[in-house]
This record gives sequence, structure tokens and C-alpha cells, in this order.
Amino acid sequence: MAIFTDKRDLTLTAAGAEAARAFDHVMDGYLSMAPDTGDRLKGVFAADGDMVMAHCLKAYFMMLMAMGGLMPKAEQAAAKAQELAVHASPREQMHARAAVLWTARNMDGAARVWEEILLDHPRDILAARLAHFANFYSGDARRLRDSVNRIMPAWGQDVPGFSYLKGMQAFGFEESGDYVRAQAAAETAIDLEPMDPWATHAYAHVMEMQDRQDDGLAWIDRLRPHWTQANNFQNHIWWHEALMMMDQGRMDDVMAQYDAHVAAPESEEYLDICNAVSLLQRLEIMGLDVGDRWAPLAAKVQNRTEEHILTFVDLHYALALAAMGDGKVHEMREFMAAYEGAEDDSNLPIMKALGVPLVDALIAYREGRYGDATDAMIPVRYEIWMMGGSHAQRDLFNLILIDAARKSGNAALTRALLAERRAAMPHDDWTEKTFSEFSAVQQAGLNS
Repeated sequence: MAIFTDKRDLTLTAAGAEAARAFDHVMDGYLSMAPDTGDRLKGVFAADGDMVMAHCLKAYFMMLMAMGGLMPKAEQAAAKAQELAVHASPREQMHARAAVLWTARNMDGAARVWEEILLDHPRDILAARLAHFANFYSGDARRLRDSVNRIMPAWGQDVPGFSYLKGMQAFGFEESGDYVRAQAAAETAIDLEPMDPWATHAYAHVMEMQDRQDDGLAWIDRLRPHWTQANNFQNHIWWHEALMMMDQGRMDDVMAQYDAHVAAPESEEYLDICNAVSLLQRLEIMGLDVGDRWAPLAAKVQNRTEEHILTFVDLHYALALAAMGDGKVHEMREFMAAYEGAEDDSNLPIMKALGVPLVDALIAYREGRYGDATDAMIPVRYEIWMMGGSHAQRDLFNLILIDAARKSGNAALTRALLAERRAAMPHDDWTEKTFSEFSAVQQAGLNS
């Protein structure tokens, strides 16, 4: 083995320059969400089957898919990386340690290692991107924001990958409520590299949170030739576009968008399933009949009720099953309640404190026990951030709570929740209509 450097001047232990170049190539694919990223990784292994960072990437990529069936292979890759890291650089050894921690379900521990790497190697964009992922699913917007901002002084436009870092910065600002700087960072990222789906989506989040649907739709449309070249993450941008259409009351367009781009019938990826579940439930809350569209989603998650990798994902899977009246959702709930997990399983405390009561709420909601649903949700509604995901994604649970309160006949709670939402989203079509209709009904009752 010899010592080489990647395009950001970080040490790589590899058999030859070809392997180092192949590693840069796969990193470019990962950052741009290229569909052939997996094939690029195979190219690294072809050049050097014993490259530590190649085995780290293999473990990382499998963990990013959050699929229980891939866990054994991810663990094997991490173990191999640790074995090979004995003769590698300290930074590479730390990556191997992070891979081992993550595959042992200790994502928080892995994130601490990535942040430690970044203290001495602030241009390690792999560590930065993975910390970004972990911070996103921690639900802590401050961590998401600060992780990127800590390393930004070490970067400049002359450093390869700078645009992708700006996209990450944009998302951290957005989730922290700093929409002006979020928009500026996303615009800088896209000016430098239009093929950045993450920056494209960060800007879309800003538009969604500021209720600027026209601007958001124009942005997504302008960049369509670029983000539609991405891997399945493009489906999430289609989802964002559908949300903006929904905010405008364009329900027929939303349904068409679901069928054409969000349903992703061939995909088993967790994000695609979550996109579809979330949009279908929103459509039903808005009063649309979604027909038999729940069935294929429930079928996809039938055998994934014991994975418990991310509570955010578990809740969407549970909702798909509950929507079909599938008894497996009760089985899933019991698995979650009884699950012991590993000693350092980062997901375990979140699943116990938040996941179980929310699954109870979702089951009650889909079974028509709306009072039970609100009773289960109210105590944890301000802890929902703990599941991770974005404000836009978690808003699904706000909508479910409002719908459950309304259908339970709890007028005081419904009025309060709608008033909250109306203040936060003054241009949202459904919120305004629902508030007006509810107020009219209440006034009619008083006058009768």
C-alpha cells in the first residue's frame, strides 16, 4: 500500500493512483446523487480490493439505505475496514471506527467520530456529509446548522466540492429558521453546480416554510433538467413540488404527480416509501379518495416491521399498514414496545419515548378512534422533532392531529390547532378553507 491524496488533499491509503482517482469519482457521484454511484464504488474495488476507504464507503452506503436486510453486509464491510485500517492513516482509522459504530446502530457515536475527524480535517466532505445525515435524523436543527458552519472557513470556491457544502449549509440554515441565509446559500450552491439535488431541495424547503409556492415551483421547474438526472432522490423533489401544488389547492395535479413520480412502484427505498405514504395521507386529509393506492405501500413494508433503524421511517411504515387495516401494524407496535436493541442503539430511546405513542395515535386515527388519537398525540406533539426529518416532513403529524381533533368533535382543540396553523401558514389553501368552514359551523351553532 502507498499514500496518495484525494482532490481535497486528504491522505488516501491505496494500492495505486488509479484507486485514488476512482475514489474521487465515487465521491463525486455520492455528492451529486448520481444513479451510477454504486457502480463507481465497484470501480474502486476493482482498482484496490483492500482499500480501507472503499470498505468504509460500502458500509456507509448500505447504512444510508436504512434497510434491515443490508445490515449484515454493512457490518461485514465495517469489520473489514477496521481490519485493514491498522496500516492506514489516523483519519482513515477513524472512518473505520465510525463505520463499526454505525453498523452497530450507534449513529450518534458515529456522528461524534465524524465531527472529530472534521476538527483536524475540515475538508473531509465525506465526514461532513455523513454528519449532516446523522444530524438531520437527530432532529436537532442546531447540530445540522453548526456542523457545516464550523468547517466553512477552511473552504473556498477553489476547493472541489465547495458547492455541495454550500447546499448543506443552506439546509442547516433553513431548518434553523434562518431563511434569508438559507436561500442565499442555496443560490450560491446552484450557481456553482446546478446538478446539486440537495441544494435544489434546500431552496424548496425555504419556499415551503415561507409559503412562497409560486417562487418554489418556478425554482424547481427551472432546475428540472438537472435534478431529474439524479438517483431516486429526485422523487423527493417531485414530492416537494406536489406539496406546493397542494398548498395552492391543485389537488388533481397532486394526484397526477403522485401516480407519475411519487408512488415509485418499483422502489423499496425507505425515502420513496415515506414520500408516498406522506403524500397519500395528506390527500386523504384534504378530502380526496385515493382508491387502492395504499395497498402497494403496505405490501412493501409487510416484512419490514422489525427493522427499527430510524423512528421516522418506522412511523411511515406503520401508517401504511394502518391505512390498510392490516393487523401487522399491531404486531409492529408490539415489536417496538418490546424492542431492547443494542446498548448504544441511538434509535432506541426515541422509539420508546416517541415512536410507540405515535404509532398508538396512528392506529387509533386510522381505526376511527379520533379521540384516542388526539389523546395519544397531544402529550408528545412538541417532541416530534426527535424523530428527525425536516419541518416539512414532520408537518404530516400536525395535519393528522388537526384532522383527528376535528373528527373527534373536539371543537376547542380544533379551533386552537387551526389558529396556530393559520398564523404559521397564512397562504395555505387547505388551512384557510378549513378554518373558514369550521368557524362558519361554530357560528351557526351559536346562532341556532
